[in-house]
Amino acid sequence: MAIARELKCELFGVKVYSDGFIDRTQHDELFPTASANAQQAYLGAYSKDVVVDSSTGCWARIFLPESAAASQAQAGEKRLPVLFFYHGGGFVVCSAASVWYHDFCSKLAGGAEVIVISVDYRLAPEHKLPAPFDDCIAALRWLQQQAQATGSDWKEPWLSSHADFCNCFLMGDSAGGNIVAHLGVRAASEGVHPLHISGLILVIPFFGGVERSNSEILYGDNVKMTLQDTDNFWAVSLPAEGADRSHPYCTFCTPETRALLQSVKLPPSLVVIGSEDLMYDRQIQYVEFVREAGHSVTLLEYPQYDHAILYPEVNNAEDVADAYSRLKEFLAKCMGELILTETE
Repeated sequence: MAIARELKCELFGVKVYSDGFIDRTQHDELFPTASANAQQAYLGAYSKDVVVDSSTGCWARIFLPESAAASQAQAGEKRLPVLFFYHGGGFVVCSAASVWYHDFCSKLAGGAEVIVISVDYRLAPEHKLPAPFDDCIAALRWLQQQAQATGSDWKEPWLSSHADFCNCFLMGDSAGGNIVAHLGVRAASEGVHPLHISGLILVIPFFGGVERSNSEILYGDNVKMTLQDTDNFWAVSLPAEGADRSHPYCTFCTPETRALLQSVKLPPSLVVIGSEDLMYDRQIQYVEFVREAGHSVTLLEYPQYDHAILYPEVNNAEDVADAYSRLKEFLAKCMGELILTETE
């Protein structure tokens, strides 16, 4: 007689059972996907999928602005910044192909005139942290190889024709914002030459901790994402049985991270948050932590917003437009500072 499986937890359609079985059937229904289209522009951009690490199967979706695709970049002509995007989902749900993120990256590429590379990193519980970090650094190394490539056989033509490898940005929302926090430090520590990381953009970054913060207590019953949801995300994504929310992957603000931050030079950061996000206190702690280590952080805060900012489907259109405008200003400012540094 078959023994019934015991459901350990369910996270936005991902059912995790006590015997290790994972059922993503409902997740795939909740988060429909869109296909890339390199032949027809959508929301201002063309898109294509590329494998960035054959050893793991990690792939990324590249978004090229429609305006850039109409012309072949010539020597001396303006090239486009490259913006890595890391999707949210608590390290457990969503993908680079999720309709929500496909639409967002298409609009971002077309509206800000940047080449967006959205990384489809491996997800927990099947692949616990640091697998998502490793996949995203692998994508960064892949771009390094593209910047150094001399042979035509393995160069990505959209990048070789249009990319400005000296102006790269790392951006992510929620869990993707957490990835930016860690990758920014890692890239600064290990080096990514000939790439230059001009800025870091963290939108509603996903952090946690053992002791409950005031914002977690105050907003922990939010229907979009509860405190129990975040606890479950960390429980299934942290690297080993017994690891708790004091782990650096979760809390970030540790003595070890402080020492590392003080030993590197981070590019300027933009942190976008909502004042009613249950992670608000931890996001503010991150901003202060990085500033205290001597790095530049711009904080953009929207009152009465919770764990969602840049998406017009769920937010006030004027606030979303303002956030996009501030984002474009940040990109331009970072690139301007790079030009000044190079000419001084």
